[in-house]
Amino acid sequence: MSGVTAVSGELGKAVIEGELVHRLTNWSINRQANESAWGDSDSGGFTNRKAARRDATGSIGGKLDEDDLQYNIFDDGDIVALVLWEDTTRYWVFPSALIQNFQLEFNPDTKEVVGWTADFGADGRYYKPGEAGAPVHSLPSS
Repeated sequence: MSGVTAVSGELGKAVIEGELVHRLTNWSINRQANESAWGDSDSGGFTNRKAARRDATGSIGGKLDEDDLQYNIFDDGDIVALVLWEDTTRYWVFPSALIQNFQLEFNPDTKEVVGWTADFGADGRYYKPGEAGAPVHSLPSS
């Protein structure tokens, strides 16, 4: 792994519908496997569990960019194509992600927009970095 990676934050990026999100400060992903739990005559009074549906949710945050307002790129209720880059070669692909909310934080004392966050959930299939069958993407330069 090179010295310049998403660990430093220098190359971590987010792309929504092919548009690079400017002034990004963070993104996160929470993957989970929902479970199916049951008891039956063979379980001896214990609970059986099997992995059921896989799911992922996450959030994106940043500073407001007056030249490229984030809420013009996406809004709550939108279903968007989302790519989250760890570095120039590793990325997560959400071909269909539901933007669940968009929050804008304003500080009246300083009269500035502090930042924004948006939560999303995978709408169907998603791909982790390097996963077979993942759509191929190129990181936009600007």
